[in-house]
Amino acid sequence: MKMTDGFIAVHCGAGHHKDKFHKQYNKLSKLACKAGTDVLKQGGSAIEAVKAAVLILENDPLTNAGYGSNLTTKGQVEGDAAIMDGKTLLYGGCGAVQKVKNPIELAYDICIKQREVLPMGLIPPSLLVGEGGFYHAKAAGLEIVKNKQLISHKALRQFKKYKKLLNTAELVENSPLDTVGAICVDGSGHVASACSSGGLLLKRPGRVGQAALYACGMWADSFSPRTETSVAVCTTGCGEHLMQTQLAKEIGIDLKSNSCPIQGLYNSMTNKFLKSRHLRNIKQKLGGALVLHLTTEGEGAVLWGHSTETMSVGYMKTTDVKPKALISQLPQEIQVGSSINVGGTHFILNR
Repeated sequence: MKMTDGFIAVHCGAGHHKDKFHKQYNKLSKLACKAGTDVLKQGGSAIEAVKAAVLILENDPLTNAGYGSNLTTKGQVEGDAAIMDGKTLLYGGCGAVQKVKNPIELAYDICIKQREVLPMGLIPPSLLVGEGGFYHAKAAGLEIVKNKQLISHKALRQFKKYKKLLNTAELVENSPLDTVGAICVDGSGHVASACSSGGLLLKRPGRVGQAALYACGMWADSFSPRTETSVAVCTTGCGEHLMQTQLAKEIGIDLKSNSCPIQGLYNSMTNKFLKSRHLRNIKQKLGGALVLHLTTEGEGAVLWGHSTETMSVGYMKTTDVKPKALISQLPQEIQVGSSINVGGTHFILNR
């Protein structure tokens, strides 16, 4: 279904965003939205736009992705990223990759190269980790840097602080979960989703989180002859919780056939995440999702839901003069990890 407008939304994670940094997160979200809409205005696709938006987020030390990522117990940056094209339904991901300046570029390259026909019937990879991801990035001409160039002052300070508290409850309670993601619909009405993360604080070397994995960190499904709804989802929070529930895909499937997306998101995150039997032994379930829902009539909704204390969100339509950004907050009387806070806004795309 041909649209003349486009729309993009981004997040800087669901977790704990300190009040003194709220303005900085909002400013960064707006910059990322602007980068994405600039691509759309030039005729770019949704998958190109989400890559451009996530690049902005990866390059800022405020976030836990790319430069400024959380460090492993060995003091290294190992990036996870993934991208999914709702038009082709192709996905590309990379996990625990070192020295790649922008993991989202690697995920994008892996995704688009799946269209290539290889000799002898060989199948292009959809997910590369560790050294395999590094060598693919190098061969593709992506920017390779020294590990120390990816370590921000903030990440190093947190690493030293939390390493001392490794065996205390404070690590769990205050660990930031500010990974990043973007969702988009382009002028052709197709959607895409992308995410990137440095992972949990003091993760073990080689650990791969939801931001790299199909159905867990992202999901995108455009219109088809059988459906009149496009849906894009990217998740954030505790990767292990999101992987065990494959939350991005679950939300995407639920909302594909739901006429009330805001109620659908609340139900999906409550039933498929908080009440999931896969997390029955987890006391505090930490997760968030950013969702784009669009009908063939051009009626759209961007939604966010989270069980964490806060979630940083930004969004923009190509016809908007300025992006909007906010920090969604769980009501103070609600215990973190026990209920879902849902927000959102509607928009109309011209056909």
